Order: sequence, then structure tokens, then C-alpha cells
Amino acid sequence: MKQLEKLNSTIINVLFLFFPVSLILGNLLTNLNILLLCFFALFFYSKKLIKFEINIFDKILLVFFFYTILTLIVNFIDSYLDGQTLSKLVIVKTLLNLKYLVFYFVIRTLINKKILNLDWFALVCSACAAFVCVDIFIQFLFGKDIFGITPPYPGRYSGAFGTEMIAGGYLQKFALFCLFLPFILKKKLLNKILFQVIIFSIFIFGIILSGNRMSLVLYVLSFLIYIILDKKIRKYFILIFSIIFLVLSFNIIINKNFSLKMQSFYGNGKYLIKTLFTKDLEDLKKEPWAVWKKSHVVEVYCSTHSFKKNPAFGGGIRSYRTHTNCMTHPHNYYLEILSELGLIGLSIILVFIFMLMYKIFIKKIKPLKIDLDSLDARDLPFFLIFITEFFPLRTTGSFFTTNNASIIFLVLAILVSLISKKKNYNN
Repeated sequence: MKQLEKLNSTIINVLFLFFPVSLILGNLLTNLNILLLCFFALFFYSKKLIKFEINIFDKILLVFFFYTILTLIVNFIDSYLDGQTLSKLVIVKTLLNLKYLVFYFVIRTLINKKILNLDWFALVCSACAAFVCVDIFIQFLFGKDIFGITPPYPGRYSGAFGTEMIAGGYLQKFALFCLFLPFILKKKLLNKILFQVIIFSIFIFGIILSGNRMSLVLYVLSFLIYIILDKKIRKYFILIFSIIFLVLSFNIIINKNFSLKMQSFYGNGKYLIKTLFTKDLEDLKKEPWAVWKKSHVVEVYCSTHSFKKNPAFGGGIRSYRTHTNCMTHPHNYYLEILSELGLIGLSIILVFIFMLMYKIFIKKIKPLKIDLDSLDARDLPFFLIFITEFFPLRTTGSFFTTNNASIIFLVLAILVSLISKKKNYNN
């Protein structure tokens, strides 16, 4: 019996550990990995899943996913009454999106029952981030990566991701695990800081070579948040910040293409914000260097105005693509949710985020006192990914795509499970 339980646990953990690898290999393998993990978990631990006691966070996510079905029904009825047919894309994507609810509860249960090995997961994430970074370096130095892939755009290196320019986003998330490896955490304070700064600087170079500017900003932000929250390291903030500034300056200077991109970063951001308050797309055409033609600007404009068609319920998941002149997604999670799930859908997500932040940061006995006692150092990568993923002032991929949704609901499941196990959860 024990051997069977060990075999079951091994199969589950292999699939779990394969997750960061599958993200490199593409959406097909990521979806297959999620489906296999959910299938075997349901097959091996169905009784534990049924008996799993849900908490307030689980209930909020249940409400969110049931709400997506309600949104689908409302839009289907509206389309029928108007003599139109609801897009098949909206119907299919809404139903397929339910797999992330199953995925979330599977991860929650497996962690709660101490079946998943999060330490091994951190090691695999670190190894995958190191591989992607080295592969980018090879592509930069020799013009091809280890698979013979050439850069899809001049000055932008994607490594193993091929034509998909998401290497920077991958490093921004999974490189964080390298900063909190056990052998680093056990070092003396100054040696620990030295190791972390060196590792941080190496990955900064990799992200810069990828050409993903927002990933660079979020990676630096993650490290600064960690320094501010760690009481022991906080006193070295000025020194560490100075080193980060020098590393960034050096990397930007030697990479002229990225330097030019960073110079336009502020200008693009300014026009994106201006777009939110633009009533007519024609007004944007008056801006210099044809700003209105930039896809991000047009898509932000589309999101704010497609939202007005159904402000309460939205148009349904992936409905944004069905609107005239709207091509992919709004490049911001909040705008996308607002457009596709309306004010109600956005409110549910915001309630979840604020409640999770409250549990981590604020104790009822000492209001407004920032404290991370509810998480230890090895938990911090999940927390930092959560913070940066839901950072409002950033451009993003689509909330409902495989790559983003799988990471988001995995991190939420792990983070909720970790803080739920701490004594101060019910304080």
C-alpha cells in the first residue's frame, strides 16, 4: 500500500515539476501537462479532493468562474434576442477556461495534503531559468542558440522560445527562484547579499537581451520589494540599489538597440495613459509619429470603449477579439477583465487580490504594520510573482491565454495554500 502511494506521489510530482519545462516547449505541452496532472490527481486522490475544506479565497475564485458562465449565458441571451449569433470563440474559450478552476483546486489539495514537493519545484524553476538565460547568451554571442534558432528580430534574443518574444517574461518570473535557493539562504548575511546581487545581475543581462522592457522593470521591482521587506537586508538598500543602477546602466550602454527602446518607453507609456481618456480614436491621429498606429495604443482604446457596450457583465471571455478594429487583447489584465467580464468580474478579482494582500501584510492586532511572518524566504518567489503579475501599471499578455492563466492560477493556489498553513492566518 505504501509503495502504491509512493508511486502515485512520484507520478504527480514528475508532472508538477515538468510545468516550468512545458512553458518553454509551448502551449500544447503546457495544456497536456495540466490535463494529465489534473487527471491523475483526480484518479489517485479523488476522496481527498472531495473532502477538501475550502476557505474564503477558494470561495471567491469559485464565484469568479461561475460568474464567467453567467456572463456567457447573459451574452448568449442578448445575442439571441437581437437576432444575432454569439461568437463560437467566446463560448469555447469560456468553457475551456474552467480547466483552470480544476487545476487550482488540484494544486490546493495536493499542497494541503503535503503531496507536492515545492523545494524541488523551486530547483527546477531555477534550472529552467538558468537554461533560458544561457541559451540567450549563446544566441547573442554566436547568432544561434543551442537549437540553431536565430533571433527573430534584430537586437532581440528569444532563445528556445523561437519567434515568441516571451523569454524576458519567463526570466522575470522564474529567475526569482534562483535568489532564494537553500544554499544561498544559509550563507552569512553579506555573502547571501553578494550571491543574490550577482545572480540578479546575470539575469538582468539576459532580460535586456530579450528586449522585453516591462519584464526588466518588473524584475527590478521584484528585487526592490524583497529588499524593502527583508529587515536584515533593508539597511543595505542604498548600496544594493547603487549596484543595480550601475549594472543597468552598463547593460543599457553596451546594448544600443535596447537603449533606444528604453528611451521610447516613457513616451509610449504616456500615450497609453492618454488613450484611456480619449473619446475618439481620430484624436489620436493628431499625435506625432503616428502614435495611434501602434497596436498597444489602439487596443487600449478598444478596451475602454468595448467595455461601454456591456459595462456590468462584459462581452464574455475573448469577446474583445470579436469587436471591430480590436485585434488581440488590451495588453493589461484589468482592462481585459473589465472589457470581457465587466465591472462585476473585475470587482471579484479585486476583492480576491486585496484580501490576499491583507492576509499577508496586515495583522488585525497591529493594523497597517507590514510584516511577512506569514511567509518564509522560500515562499517569497510566489509572492513576488503574484505582486508583479497583478501590478496595475504594466502591459501584459492576455489573462486568459494558456501561458499566463496557468502561471497565475498555479501561483494563486500555492500562495493561498502557504499562507493558510501559517498560524497567523486566523489571528
